[in-house]
Formats: sequence, structure tokens, C-alpha cells
Amino acid sequence: MTTDHHMQNLLAAVTEALMADDGDDLDTIVSQYAVPRTEVEGFISIIQRLHHTLVGAAPSRRFVGRLKRDLIGNHRQGVVARIRYLPPRVQIAAGAALVAGFMLLTWRRMMDDTRREKQEMVTL
Repeated sequence: MTTDHHMQNLLAAVTEALMADDGDDLDTIVSQYAVPRTEVEGFISIIQRLHHTLVGAAPSRRFVGRLKRDLIGNHRQGVVARIRYLPPRVQIAAGAALVAGFMLLTWRRMMDDTRREKQEMVTL
């Protein structure tokens, strides 16, 4: 009877051998761990099927770009795009601040124009 740790080491060695395309030495690996082949045959069969089924694939550029934007964000966004993703209350507050700032600037210009007109009237 083998311990869990001993069995895990055996299965790890079998997996590493298959990943290194050295699957011919499985009998040697099993004999090194002194485990009956019948006891681990089911595990070896599963590892071999997984090795053949799970083939590595490179992700597309589009997928990588989308994943990067999702994870770390896109730093090239403009002000409007940043405001769009804010909560509605913050959007309303930002809009109100923008309108108030525009009104303040307009009011100051009107006051300056009024002062100039008064000064021109006084100098005439």
C-alpha cells in the first residue's frame, strides 16, 4: 500500500515525463516508485488522455488586447469616456459643475463688458 505523498510524486513524475515527450519510460518510472502498475494504470491512462487532449494554444491579439483593457483599463480614454462609466449621481454633479463654471465665466465677461461700456461713457 502506498502513501498519498508517494502516489503524488509518482503521478507528478509520469506527468513530467509525458510533457517532455518521454512517454516510453513510464514503466521505468513506475518501477522506481515500487508501485504495482495495476494500481496506477487508471491514473496513467487519464494523464495520457489529458496530455493528448489539452493542446496549448496562443490567444489572438484581439483577445489579449481586450483582456488587458478589462484588467488594467485603457489609459487613452478621453474625459467623456471616463465620465460615462461613473455612477449617475457623479455624472449629474459633474454636469452641474460644468454648467455652473460656464455660467460663471459668462457672467464675468458680461460684467467686464458692462464696466468697459461705463468707462467709455464716462470718458466721452
